[in-house]
Amino acid sequence: MFAERYFLFPVVAIAFAGLMVLLCRWAFSKARRGSLVRRVDDRPAERDSFGLLTDVRTVHSHNEARITVSKLKDFGIKATTARTKDGWTVYVWPKDEAAARGLLDTH
Repeated sequence: MFAERYFLFPVVAIAFAGLMVLLCRWAFSKARRGSLVRRVDDRPAERDSFGLLTDVRTVHSHNEARITVSKLKDFGIKATTARTKDGWTVYVWPKDEAAARGLLDTH
């Protein structure tokens, strides 16, 4: 009984490791339809391709966009940035658009 367990555990462990290698090769392969793992698209997007979000300001650098978002968040306005073909664009929800534009125009 002990000899069977002593032999069976390494066989099962090696089989499991081999199965994991095959699964990872399949998931990360560049086959006909590509990998199952999501790739990040670093290309700039169109300004109007972010659904319900409304653009309130476009700046030239990522740092300027982060500072703008920080200002808006200090006043309780949810904001985010995205790299667009025009530069770095700051987006807010439509209900916050007027407040964000007013705040950014005064500063």
